[in-house]
Amino acid sequence: MLNQLLLDFFIAPRKFIQSATPQQWTNFLQQAREHGLTARCYYVLQNLSLLQQVPLQVRQHGKSAAYYAEKQQHSLYFELQQLESLFANVDCPCLLLKGSAYRALALPVSFGRLFADIDILVPLDRIKLIRDKLFFFGFAEAAMSDYDRHYYQRWSHQNPPLRHYQRGTVIDLHHHIYPTASAKKIDISPLFQHAERLAGSAFSVPKAAHLFIHAAVHLFYQEETHKLIKDIIDLNDLLLETERQQQLDWLLQQADIMAVQSAVINACWVLAQVFNNSAARRQLSATALPPQRWVGRLVILMLQGSGFSAWGARQLWFIRGHGLKMRWQILLYHTLAKPTASSRGWLRRIYAAIKRG
Repeated sequence: MLNQLLLDFFIAPRKFIQSATPQQWTNFLQQAREHGLTARCYYVLQNLSLLQQVPLQVRQHGKSAAYYAEKQQHSLYFELQQLESLFANVDCPCLLLKGSAYRALALPVSFGRLFADIDILVPLDRIKLIRDKLFFFGFAEAAMSDYDRHYYQRWSHQNPPLRHYQRGTVIDLHHHIYPTASAKKIDISPLFQHAERLAGSAFSVPKAAHLFIHAAVHLFYQEETHKLIKDIIDLNDLLLETERQQQLDWLLQQADIMAVQSAVINACWVLAQVFNNSAARRQLSATALPPQRWVGRLVILMLQGSGFSAWGARQLWFIRGHGLKMRWQILLYHTLAKPTASSRGWLRRIYAAIKRG
């Protein structure tokens, strides 16, 4: 089963280290590196005072990864400091999302976390203003086809990624947490209404319950599976954080207001099955809306299955995710227009090369 050792570690770290063989530790480290979770594993062991109980080589790998993760976190703080002057003058709420928010709040889920970009959510009517300001701060969009730009502008929930010309920092500037091409109408106003301003900063962060909701929407309403194990581990930690901050009852209320009940309930069902998460079980017993068990079973098959069953589950998940992200007429248009646009661009390049030659 793919990545089962890594999953076993996060389900029961103490039990794992007591029974792991040298070959299993080797495989475990390979899986952790593949998913960018080596430093995360190190911090789990450190937090549980288990570091001295694992092989020296494992500790060394973990410590090296932890140093790199810490360096990335310092880089994140530096980038946010550079952006303070810009976002202090835009006169609208600017919310950090995902890993940036976890790190800004120093949540346990952020310890050892690696960063690929900075996710920021702003109101739709301000996104053009902020994007233009970011251009003058040295950020620019990558070259893309006219079709891809049209897709971002009409159907996506974010601006094309913006990369700084010197530092290479990437900002994902969002105006929603879910594609506007979808038939699902998710109300994100509660994220802005209940966000809390970071002390001394122009940025705000969502409540813990909203961070969990966003992570659940990202996983259960989309088609991506390449970071599945990391996403499931994040969801488990975020639900525990929501419980610690006494927001579990509020979580279901907010899921109802935002119209994302199925994502939250399905996430809780999977967490109850995989991690035996007691907070997830309480959420399931507190709602009259049943989980979509077939959806949860697909996730578990992708996590713990092997061979054809895992492959088939990924294909079904891909089809389901695209069906949720786009209304059928947009999906049909995208399916036909995307390859056509790519072929047209390829032919233009060939014609230009022949003409030059």
